[in-house]
Amino acid sequence: MKKLRRTSLFCLVLSFTLVSGCWDSSEVNEIAVELAWGIDNAPDKKVMISAQTIIPTKISGGQQNGKGGGGQDKPFFVVSGVGMNTLEAVKQMQTKLSRQVFRGHRRVIVIGESMARQGVNEIFDTYTRDPTLKLRTDIFIVKGGTARDFLKISYPLEIIPALGVLGEYGQMGTPVEMGLLNFLHAATSEGACPVVPAITIGMNSVPQGQENQNEQSGSNHNGFRIAGTGIFNKELKLVGFLDLEEGLAMRWVNGNLHSLTVSAAIPQEEGNVSINLYKMQSKIQPALQKGKLKIFVTLTGQGAIRENNTRLDLTQTNNISLVQNALDKQVNETVSRTIAKVQRKYGTDVFGFSDTIRRKNLALWRSIRNNWEEQFREAEISVNAKITVRRIGVTGPSLQLKADEIKK
Repeated sequence: MKKLRRTSLFCLVLSFTLVSGCWDSSEVNEIAVELAWGIDNAPDKKVMISAQTIIPTKISGGQQNGKGGGGQDKPFFVVSGVGMNTLEAVKQMQTKLSRQVFRGHRRVIVIGESMARQGVNEIFDTYTRDPTLKLRTDIFIVKGGTARDFLKISYPLEIIPALGVLGEYGQMGTPVEMGLLNFLHAATSEGACPVVPAITIGMNSVPQGQENQNEQSGSNHNGFRIAGTGIFNKELKLVGFLDLEEGLAMRWVNGNLHSLTVSAAIPQEEGNVSINLYKMQSKIQPALQKGKLKIFVTLTGQGAIRENNTRLDLTQTNNISLVQNALDKQVNETVSRTIAKVQRKYGTDVFGFSDTIRRKNLALWRSIRNNWEEQFREAEISVNAKITVRRIGVTGPSLQLKADEIKK
């Protein structure tokens, strides 16, 4: 028994000698926690890197002395550095901080529009080499502004603005925390091109002719909003934008959309209906017919009617078919218009058609890969939407129909 105890004690002591500690660990009060990262161009072909860093003493239990995120006493600050490349800019930025920047909690990377149009090929080189950087980080383009200005903006509903932009994007039914990984995947793809959601400073749209009025009042510069999608070419240069509706249509084709609200007019009923879609899927089938590339896109989704501004009684099967046909037509028109715009105006495969062709028909891809950009512009792409109404709400007949019956 004593021998067994001595053996156990020896093994325990030996295990202590083999356990390695955190040789490069840092205390919490020795680091500056960064949640958002900004990239802008600077004079003399240099780059500006900005970091949105939290102030620990001003964050307590998710509250800021009882104030919301829009208070003047912000729980974060923004620090910037300029250099010939990313690492030099970060080194210059570090000289302004008493603590070492910690990027383990970074959630967002924002890029100014001017920087994006100049090209981010060299900037993102460091992200492919540094194993400590998180690939599950979302990227956003600041449409009409700089990343540094965006990082300074407060957001009324969140203490840390970086979390606000993630929440806004997630409310659109799109997956989050995969932006950087998807960007690098598309950038290294043989035919596909990256897309990045776009944001703009100010929560309200500015009517034409009222820009000066809003600038004086400052009402439009509080917060930010999703403004569409930025499109990149193979040189990783921003070439243009899709609006909100077009961006969602593009993501549905890509298979990167979880939910969507679709509204459609029903002319014969002089009204409209709206449906909340879920279980959304996309099927892409390429084919070469008479020497011309054709791509057939089938979009499916199920949903629940959330608004019925017609006299249709949705408990009747024939009325459900009428609604589904109207919704199908609306989706077909929106998605077809989006694809045609990208083909004609940008000529960049942001839908991932090249990856689908290579996966489903390798021989076809090898025959068109050398002039894929031209093939994409000239391809005949047809869209077929199949929406299924699963639920019609609490009542079948609309309130308008009930009102008419009461009058009778």
